[in-house]
Amino acid sequence: MNRPIARLYAFVLLLFALLVAFTSNWAVFAADDLETKAENKRPLLEQQKIKRGEIRSTDGELLAVSEPVGKGEQKRFVRSYPTGELFGHPVGYDFITEGRAGIERSENDVLVGKENEFATIIEQLTGSTEQGSDLTLTVDADAQRLATDLLGRQSSPGAVVAIEVKTGAIRVMASTPGYDPNLIPEQFGALNSEDSGSPLVNRATQNPYPPGSTMKVVTAAAALDSGEFTPDSTVDGSSPQDVSGVPLENFGNKSFGTITLTDALTNSVNTAWANVGEQLGTDTMVEYMERFGMYSRPEFDYPEDQIRASGPARGNRLVKSGFDVGRVAIGQGGAEGQMLATPLQMAMVAATIGNDGKLLRPTFLQEVKDRDGRVTDQLEP
Repeated sequence: MNRPIARLYAFVLLLFALLVAFTSNWAVFAADDLETKAENKRPLLEQQKIKRGEIRSTDGELLAVSEPVGKGEQKRFVRSYPTGELFGHPVGYDFITEGRAGIERSENDVLVGKENEFATIIEQLTGSTEQGSDLTLTVDADAQRLATDLLGRQSSPGAVVAIEVKTGAIRVMASTPGYDPNLIPEQFGALNSEDSGSPLVNRATQNPYPPGSTMKVVTAAAALDSGEFTPDSTVDGSSPQDVSGVPLENFGNKSFGTITLTDALTNSVNTAWANVGEQLGTDTMVEYMERFGMYSRPEFDYPEDQIRASGPARGNRLVKSGFDVGRVAIGQGGAEGQMLATPLQMAMVAATIGNDGKLLRPTFLQEVKDRDGRVTDQLEP
């Protein structure tokens, strides 16, 4: 073999090796990432041929169902949401053009039956309709209606989260303004417009708010568990007081004088708890905020990019030092760090207190049934 032919042969071999390497990377190593990219519509198109599993509330109300469209080779399934806006945020949506959100995205593999690959192969070989597994959620439809109705009576946006303290089951997750997932294909652009009020944002998991006096529960837990205080320890509850060089008042500027921790919590005394926070110090407050789940996204069955972490924030960044610890201790803050928490996070705080200090992972999933009606997963009581 002469030299030019040998070089050409080596060059062709190199190109072939590169082709194999890139193809293997896309087909094996990067397959999961490529499949879940929002820009990749192929999995959505393929999965429209699958009858997705139904989604129901814990009290049996149908929240999502797949309806057939077309016949023969053109047959596909389109998602429908019987309760409309009521469960828009927790359940989310599934459409070819707009992708997925909410539980429809986080539990997609279950809903399309990927957890039962053998049955899927049999269905493909026999030509029968592929089916996913059915989900029963922990949410209660009646409680969700009540929460949504109460939120609708106020002029400002808001959210409600209710968690069962012994299991972590989410019984209510309501956020206003909301959206009807049935209208996503027609109204997606309008719902994302600047003047829409951001109805696609789940304020229960994505919007942090100053927690205010609910934060005093975290401070009280830190005070007692650290051993720095007892329920009968006394602190200064007079009003106003200088905290970090800035005057702080109690509600109505009511002055309580020397007061026990028990009475300070009962009366939600700002100055008393700011003093407790300052005495505990930044490191102790950060430690207990982390133990309640702050500084990281809560881990539960919901898309990660639809969940936000809570804690003292400076701009878009959570901080563990340099903030006004006295004001953070009462759910406020200052220029060096504003205390911000999602409604989900503060519901987790309340549930942890109700569960004797044990932080449970919140969950939406009550039960999973495969296409044959067998229970394959369920929430442990």
